[in-house]
Amino acid sequence: MASIQKRIEQLLQALGQDMFEKEKPIRLALLSAIAGESIFLLGPPGVAKSMIARRLKFAFKGARAFEYLMGKFSTPDEVFGPVSISKLKHEDKYERLTHHYLPGAQIVFLDEIWKASPPIQNALLTVLNEKIYRNGEQEIKVDIRGLIAASNELPLRGEGLEALWDRFLIRLMVRPIQDEQKFNQMVVLPRHSGYGDPIKASLKINDEEYHQWMQQVDTVQVPPHVLGVIAHIRKRIRERNATAEEGEEMYISDRRWRKIVRLMRASALLNGRDEVDVMDCFLIADCIWNLDSQIAEARQLVQQSVQDFGYRNLVNIPALLDELERLQDEIEEQTRFIQKKRIRQLKNYLDKNQKTFYKIEQFWGNDPAFIRSSDYEKLQAEGQEVFIPIFEKAGNHFQPFKTYAIKLLDDYTVVSKNKELPIETEEVEKEVVLRQPAPAQILHAWQREIDQLLHICDESMQELQRRKEVDQSHLSTHLFVDASCTQFVSKSLEQAATELLNIRLEIEKTRHSYESIEATGA
Repeated sequence: MASIQKRIEQLLQALGQDMFEKEKPIRLALLSAIAGESIFLLGPPGVAKSMIARRLKFAFKGARAFEYLMGKFSTPDEVFGPVSISKLKHEDKYERLTHHYLPGAQIVFLDEIWKASPPIQNALLTVLNEKIYRNGEQEIKVDIRGLIAASNELPLRGEGLEALWDRFLIRLMVRPIQDEQKFNQMVVLPRHSGYGDPIKASLKINDEEYHQWMQQVDTVQVPPHVLGVIAHIRKRIRERNATAEEGEEMYISDRRWRKIVRLMRASALLNGRDEVDVMDCFLIADCIWNLDSQIAEARQLVQQSVQDFGYRNLVNIPALLDELERLQDEIEEQTRFIQKKRIRQLKNYLDKNQKTFYKIEQFWGNDPAFIRSSDYEKLQAEGQEVFIPIFEKAGNHFQPFKTYAIKLLDDYTVVSKNKELPIETEEVEKEVVLRQPAPAQILHAWQREIDQLLHICDESMQELQRRKEVDQSHLSTHLFVDASCTQFVSKSLEQAATELLNIRLEIEKTRHSYESIEATGA
């Protein structure tokens, strides 16, 4: 499997020769072709969109290419081939001569795709989805490996182009060259540079290999933790769509999700793996946006989902937390009981603004004074003599009188001018939560569950460490995902490990909660 990755890496390097800042479109064009999917390139004229398709043809041994610029007067004859006059005249059959047109090609480039007429659009839908072209009475199984469409605009709303737009799995923005040095290299290239075949014969993909890889893609495993990332992305999309304005939704059909997963499986295969991993999840970002304003949002959504859930589901942290919560609820139910008690507390007086005051008895001879609850808390915090305002009460109004040096002696007594003064209290009945020991049989059952949870935690930590060692060897060498995305995978590993440690501490804390209560031995 590793030899596949090395070969594809060399093939991509050759395809990208003199294609400055077009590495990503070329890589994803090849990936989509091997996955049997299509790709849409959005960008202004003159940014090498058609050149990408021409280069892709050279990746396949003996591949035939078809290229066409759509216009409002384009006819099916120009795309799918002219009607055979001979067949029509002698056999009364309406069939097209398709060999040198789209149905007979392996690599197809359709420029200005949204200008295609409805008859062309309808035929394309079947070609893109089923790889079938209906030619008169017969159905032709087309061998299209890569279909690249391009335009300098997205499909207009209300033009009936939604179904065709949905068929293009990968959507990419192609921009002019930004780096000045690369731009200077490009402008001095020979006139016909880029039109020749730069691929060695040994690197080209032959028919047997292509069809073999297409079958092997279906054998690549998709582990539960990767499906968990996809589930979280779908959840996030549903949440953002719930508040999005009409026409601003991210709509991804079930068919597209299935194709996205196949794309990820093809990525894993070409990277020399028999299992999809979280790095392949970053490909989703280029498959879920519908508007150019959503491109950055889609990328951030996928990156955050990988970081938060990439490895969290690998060790099934949600299930571990659910089991711990269930045990904690059971312990709480078995050991907790409520008893009513009369307790002493400070008596509250409220002013018209619902602020609380406490009454100090006999502050002025036989007359009381009042302090604010906030000042009482200040006395508690300071633990020493503090100057606070004293209030007089008239009805439900409290009027500040003067500032005094006050010290809190205990919860219900203050000292002012060396005189101990009680604060008015009252007795109230309250429910007090108490703990009772559980029977020994239940304690033993809890101990077994705690031991099992700790064992799962330890095994999960070992699995994370194993995964870290395995993934570190290939994270930065992914053929189709930028190496900068490895930071989100690394953070996901760190977050999962930290969460497991915290869960382990919580499990130990849970054990202590019932062990600290003396067992009855029942």
